[in-house]
Amino acid sequence: MHWADEVAQTLIEKHPDTQVFTCACGISPSGVVHIGNFREIITAYFVGKGLKDRGKDVRFIYSWDSFDRLRKIAKGIPLDEKYIGMPYSDVPDPFGTENSYEEHFEKPLMKALEEIGISCEFIFQSKEYKSGRYTKGIIESLQKRKEIYDIMMSFKTQDANDEDREKYVPLELYCQKCGHDFTEVTKVSNDCTKLDYVCKCGHSGQVDVTKDHCVKLVWKVDWPMRWREEKVMFEPGGRDHSSQGGSYQVSSVIARQIFGIEPPTYRMYDFINLKGQTKKISSSSGTDMSPSTLLKVYEPAVMLWMFTRFLPEKSFDIALDSDVLKMYHEFDRMYASYKDGTCDEMVKRIMELALSTTNEKDFVPVDASLIASFAPIVNFDLDMLTDLFHKIGQNFTKEQIRPRFERIKHWLETYCPEEIVRLIPEKNDDFVKTMNDEEKLWVKKLTDEMEKKDLSAEEMQTLLYDIPKINGEQDKTRQKRFFEIVYNLLLGKSKGPRLYLFLTAIDKQDALKLLKI
Repeated sequence: MHWADEVAQTLIEKHPDTQVFTCACGISPSGVVHIGNFREIITAYFVGKGLKDRGKDVRFIYSWDSFDRLRKIAKGIPLDEKYIGMPYSDVPDPFGTENSYEEHFEKPLMKALEEIGISCEFIFQSKEYKSGRYTKGIIESLQKRKEIYDIMMSFKTQDANDEDREKYVPLELYCQKCGHDFTEVTKVSNDCTKLDYVCKCGHSGQVDVTKDHCVKLVWKVDWPMRWREEKVMFEPGGRDHSSQGGSYQVSSVIARQIFGIEPPTYRMYDFINLKGQTKKISSSSGTDMSPSTLLKVYEPAVMLWMFTRFLPEKSFDIALDSDVLKMYHEFDRMYASYKDGTCDEMVKRIMELALSTTNEKDFVPVDASLIASFAPIVNFDLDMLTDLFHKIGQNFTKEQIRPRFERIKHWLETYCPEEIVRLIPEKNDDFVKTMNDEEKLWVKKLTDEMEKKDLSAEEMQTLLYDIPKINGEQDKTRQKRFFEIVYNLLLGKSKGPRLYLFLTAIDKQDALKLLKI
């Protein structure tokens, strides 16, 4: 059974009388929402799909923790440090294109999810806090602040002390004058509705939490409070939240002892890495490895397929180098086995989940390596590329080729320009000097046949393997050398695309100009 179905089945067994299951995820809009964060979304999405496939209704919520404080300025963001300590919703957009800092980093992720086909109910926590929705939970937390302190300290190595316990409040308070959280609560009223405070800016005042919505519960209290508020039944979390004494464990105790609920079923997910990069991808580092970035290289179904193949707790790499073509090839191979019914049940489920946001009827997997080979030859002209495909018997329409064509073009030009295949402008005379007489004869046999008639792909393949035979028998060394010679004469390097298709597709006269020696 696929891991998402296992979680779904566990949830149903745990809540047999429940019809609507709430699956949750979320993040602070501190910077670019990267592919590591996307794993949280996709983990919750797959579990929700498992529930839906079992006849259950699913509420899929995504919380933007926009009332969190700005902790640091991520690399590459032109923002004054004076905004550190303010909620993301109150910080201006450093790039001047949106209404706020939070919007600048929320919108790309929301657009990417729409492109992928994943529908979420977005909850903006700044709006929720400022609306007074959480007033009851805030007051309750203040009333039980000493118990919360004891729970928090039970997970720490340092000893608790009475003075800290008396002063402890499980919230952050944004100053009513300067808007920062550089505040200290000096007094809590008996009914826990009023807070006296002082701020580093010099201001002192009193907040009525029933009216002045400028306080936010600390994360390990805020999280379980919202579990109760939203009736969350499943939520994944990263490795940092999942460790011994981490956020989930502490919040689970607070959920039970303070808010009187059972914590949601939880699944840890591990980091996603960019192939060849050892540094962890993070928003604060300024890494722009976002779902939007990946969607320019990978189709939505291929993106989902990369995630659904692995257990959430298993780390894996995503490629933007030459392995992009390998990823497309592996996906297409698995897709073919799924379509012809030769795959096992696990592969079938992997492909069902990968294709769950795609209209399968319109989905056509065009060979990405052929696009990569032929598109540069025609200067990335889609009409000409379509004609080349038809020439080698690949009878796709232009619109069927377009989705992958646009992504492979972007990938080649942005990440792998060295992979762009183009005919060299002039004969490779230097290489010709390295060839012996027999090798020159091989090339002459090839050009003679090409001049006689237009060869089909099958005829070209047969010819290429017949020419270097010795006494009518194949010889791997001679065959390899012949291919190297043709590649060098055409491309100036020893390797290239599938030669028989390449020679069939490109303009014959252009090829003969380079091959005739």
